[in-house]
Amino acid sequence: MLKTLILLLLITACSTAKKADTNPVVTPLPPKEFSRGELILGNQLLQKIFDKEMAPLECVPDTEEASLLLRTIRPRMDVVQDDMEAMLDNPEDVEELIKTCDQNCTCGFVDELIREHLVNLTKAQRKTLNLKKTNKEITRCLNYVQTTFCQSELYKTLDQEKADFSFEEVP
Repeated sequence: MLKTLILLLLITACSTAKKADTNPVVTPLPPKEFSRGELILGNQLLQKIFDKEMAPLECVPDTEEASLLLRTIRPRMDVVQDDMEAMLDNPEDVEELIKTCDQNCTCGFVDELIREHLVNLTKAQRKTLNLKKTNKEITRCLNYVQTTFCQSELYKTLDQEKADFSFEEVP
């Protein structure tokens, strides 16, 4: 009887013991978050290279690479655009977009959204936005992103993710 009891305890212990997982589950890392300004500027830079309005960079040597990186950045840009479009419904948010657009080089993008969605601005808001989106300011922002893009975390992430988009067809 003692042998039977020991045998039953041994079987129970063996059947309920947790085994070391030989195939651990690998959870993918969440996508990296980037600022609105960084995404908008990166997208504008890639678009200018793709449209041949700007010389290629060392890390974006041709329009094909620019196209691939544009497809890779598109989902993030869609989120940014959706968020900013939602802000256009609230006058305080519109005021905040205009007030801060020069700090993150998004004044041209903000102006396009406002015009596209026919948001009515006061004369003071329109004047402020127009002053902030001068050609000199846009050029300064693009020059900045042009010199920093190849070393940026955004480029490194897009470069890693572009394999997912390399075989998709452009709509």
